[in-house]
Parts: sequence; structure tokens; C-alpha cells
Amino acid sequence: MKAGIVGCGFIGSQISEFLDANKGFELIGLNDIAKDKAADLIEKLRNSRPKLMNLSELIKKSDFIVESASKDIVKDILKNKNLDKKNKILLVMSTGGLIENLSLLNKTKNCRILLPSGAVAGLDAIKSVSGKIKSLTLTTTKPIKGLEDAPFIAKNGINIRNLKNKKTIFEGSLKDAVNGFPQNINVAATLHLASKFKKIKIRIIADPNAKYNAHEIEAAGDFGIIKTTTNNLPSKNPKTSYLAVLSAIQAIKDIKYNLKIGN
Repeated sequence: MKAGIVGCGFIGSQISEFLDANKGFELIGLNDIAKDKAADLIEKLRNSRPKLMNLSELIKKSDFIVESASKDIVKDILKNKNLDKKNKILLVMSTGGLIENLSLLNKTKNCRILLPSGAVAGLDAIKSVSGKIKSLTLTTTKPIKGLEDAPFIAKNGINIRNLKNKKTIFEGSLKDAVNGFPQNINVAATLHLASKFKKIKIRIIADPNAKYNAHEIEAAGDFGIIKTTTNNLPSKNPKTSYLAVLSAIQAIKDIKYNLKIGN
């Protein structure tokens, strides 16, 4: 299976190294705004020599495309004429970009789209009760470094660097969370797509003493209550949980497995 990676940051690099070591895939292309970053990644690979490609060329030549860049590139991928072909697979990490482009997502009929569970547990259960949920809340707690430079913080003049104790800095809708915390809220976007629940309540807490990126999900309905808590160690990118990388790699492994566990 010919593979291409869009975005060569920490997640893209980890996935590239996995594909490079896996005989079931041929890594043929990389795409990144920072061409030097992509070039450095190519030098680290042992078995593959992917080419630097523009987005359209990468999508056209790849059977399997991984988006690991940012939510802003998702629109360009979905509307590319080369994407919606039979047997193509797209793995999306920036699920916030899907929320902003649902019309394009719904028009994509022939390309199989994979959304890893990412940094949370319990999505199988949430999917199983879709349509029966009465309330759904996501509480995300992160260290200061994981929230710095978020547009919501800058816009509202919130000084989180001088916090001594944890503080709730945001409570609101999914739409406002995606706009205000574009690098932190992929979990919420994935939760929405799994639950199909439109009124998710999002709470974001900054904690100067936190060691983990923590996500608490609570769903209630006629089925009872589903409550999960996941405490994730940050990756080298403080905005990204290492579990998100592991989840993506497992989703790729599942492409080749005959045994499917969970929904």
C-alpha cells in the first residue's frame, strides 16, 4: 500500500518511522509547509526514500494518506479531486478540521476515512449509545505549556503563566472550543463525531501542577452513565498526548488485521 504523510511534526514523524519499518506499506511521499522539516525526516528513515510532494500529487499517488498537520489543511484534502477514489484511505488526526467541513466530509463517498480514538478511552461505548444521549460533558485539564498561545487565551487576555493553582479557563460549546483552542480540542471533535450529540459541554482547565493531559468524559441517558478518565503523558509536543500517536499507529495496524476488536 503506497502511503503519503501530510505534516512532518512529532506525530507525522512517528507514523513515518512506523510505516518505514512495516513491509505492508511503501512510504512514497511527504508534504509539509516547512520543507526542511520534511527533508530532515527523510534522512532519518532507514528503508524508505519518500519524495517531497505537493498536496495534490501526494493524494493522487498514495493509496493511504495520513493527515498530521493541522485542522486548516483538512479542508484542502477533502476538496481535492484526487481523494474520493475507491480503495483510498485517509487517516485524520486533526478532527477539528472535519467539524468545520462537514459538508465536504459528507460528500466523500468512496474514500475510507479513519479517525483514531486519540487521547481518550470509551469511544466504542459512546458510539453504541449514539442517538440515546441526554447530556455529554468533556473536561480537559492540561499543563500550562499545553495551552499556551491558544487564540482564546490571547483574545481574552488570560495570563496562565502566573497561575499557582488549577483554573477553569473555558466553558462553552464545541464550536467555540474548536475556534479558541485549535491545537487542543481534537478530542472534543472526535467525541462529537462518535456521539452525534450536538450540545456537548466543553470545559478546559489550566493546571500549573499537572503532569498529564487529562480528559474526562461523562455521558448520560436511558442507558445509564458512561464515565471515563484518561491521564496522558504529553509527547515531545506538549499540546499532543503520546497516546494519540499510539492510537494512530494501532489504527494503521488494524487496516491489515482480519480480527477487529471493538466497534
